[in-house]
Amino acid sequence: MTDTENPLAEQAHFSKTGERLLFDNVPWKDWEVAGAAAVQECIDKDGLVINRGKSDLLRFLHLAISYRNAGKSGDSFTEEDVRLTVELLQKSEQWKEENRPTWTPQLRNAFKNMIFMLDGRDKRKRPVGVIRPLAEQRVVWATDFSDINKCVSALMDDQDGAIFRNYIPGVAEQVVFIIDLQAVGLTDLPSLVPSLKVTIAQQTANYTGRGGTYFVVNAGWTLSAAVNAVLMFAQEETRAKVQVFKGTLEGYAEENFDLEMLPKEWGGKAEMGCLDEIPAEGQEKATGT
Repeated sequence: MTDTENPLAEQAHFSKTGERLLFDNVPWKDWEVAGAAAVQECIDKDGLVINRGKSDLLRFLHLAISYRNAGKSGDSFTEEDVRLTVELLQKSEQWKEENRPTWTPQLRNAFKNMIFMLDGRDKRKRPVGVIRPLAEQRVVWATDFSDINKCVSALMDDQDGAIFRNYIPGVAEQVVFIIDLQAVGLTDLPSLVPSLKVTIAQQTANYTGRGGTYFVVNAGWTLSAAVNAVLMFAQEETRAKVQVFKGTLEGYAEENFDLEMLPKEWGGKAEMGCLDEIPAEGQEKATGT
């Protein structure tokens, strides 16, 4: 069945840079269905153990295509794209096996008020994550920014979390992140900039397509310049997804979010949430307030 013969098919929605956008009832294109199947066939033929769903296969295929397409998603795939997709999946599997042991319950509990998902979605129906270092908890995050990266990866990898529950298969941009830098100062720059480079690279390589838009708020003049400098090393689509604000969201709050779910700190009406505590082995679950 071709796209034009599919009664559910709609006009494909893409950004200016060619990335797939999230809209209701936008099905997979025929070439995407064929591409995901080709990737799975290649995995099976090579006898590899890669336990990923079709949605992840498609996301990694889009990533592979972007490497030959100036950082943009495409509308077709080649045999070389399929082979590169499998290689990227293998590298991601290895990276997760090496890094998952560092995502401990103790670490996530320490960051439960700083890295979590909001209760609700943005106006494009995407789940919203928060990265919010707090001044009163500088001792937790300021000594080692890599802990923030670990917690972001743990949130993205939570099979039972809001991100997975809210996925719409076949759609590239799945998550919005609000990154609040209010508590980050000039003395943090030597650690912050390398950490941002690392986390952008890690999320692109291992959680493809899960970052839809990044709103960086309360950055001020100097941190805004630092973030923009980091983005110079990112792919074009990644740069297009990041919006940096010297202050809060201002008019962008109502444009992008239901104010009833957006915290007051960013122009909404809701209270700031937090992550439920992750119970250590042998302990009952404690719920965050």
